[in-house]
Amino acid sequence: MSYKLFVDTNVYIDFLTQRGKEWKNAELIFELAENKQITIYTSSSSFINIMYILAAAKMDRKQIVHATTAILTYTTLINPDNKTCIRALESGFTDTEDAIQYYTALEYTGIDYFITTNTKDFKKALTGLPILTPTAFMQLRNKSHVLGAQ
Repeated sequence: MSYKLFVDTNVYIDFLTQRGKEWKNAELIFELAENKQITIYTSSSSFINIMYILAAAKMDRKQIVHATTAILTYTTLINPDNKTCIRALESGFTDTEDAIQYYTALEYTGIDYFITTNTKDFKKALTGLPILTPTAFMQLRNKSHVLGAQ
């Protein structure tokens, strides 16, 4: 099965800055996408936030351009519309940016999982789109590949 994932901003940042305990599994997700084994999406606002956060972390502009250009070779950008933003604002999420990211993913047909390292902020998420960390996704994928091979 080829999974379709919406990847949250923090997963990209963890990978690009090698921070936290999830960055290695984030790297595996991006390698799968680069090798066209899965499809990943994020919003254009996430992409803008990624560039801003990298610059704030004092990453060299040339490195930022190189990293974000690479991301664009295997990430499809999608955007929320007015209805999606209103649903997100009315959702009860405490973090508006997380709500907009989640509802953008929810509105896009065929997304299987929302990948984030910040699962605690997604308590108001609907059951229609499961929230997973990069590690949890890789475990699920590896398990399904083992089961599929039998």
